[in-house]
Amino acid sequence: MKVERSFRAVVWLGILLNWSFAFWALVAPAKLMEVLALGPLTDGVWLFNYSVLLAILSCFYIPAAKDPHRYRTSAWLMIVARLVPATTFFVGVALHFMPPGFLKLGIGDASIGLLVLFLLRKLTADSPS
Repeated sequence: MKVERSFRAVVWLGILLNWSFAFWALVAPAKLMEVLALGPLTDGVWLFNYSVLLAILSCFYIPAAKDPHRYRTSAWLMIVARLVPATTFFVGVALHFMPPGFLKLGIGDASIGLLVLFLLRKLTADSPS
């Protein structure tokens, strides 16, 4: 039960961080870009689109946060939805395609994704299918 509580807490934390990022991007996009060192904001359309999609994507994490046993597929897809962008950010920075500030986003997504992966593996190992 403690693992399930931890899983839920980490998932909700990730949801709240995503929604906070999206809100910040919508109300003060230039400040967000500056604080996170994501490069100059010459056109805010991509950031607006990314933020809206991120907020919507985060809504799909809610069922897994409420009942990871019943919504196991959603829980696993949430991990993919964390680790794929993290990898993209790391590769983008390594190839100088993205500014170094994207490492912060990658570290955030990777940390949450790996922690949720660890907890979900433990949770599914402790319970019958």
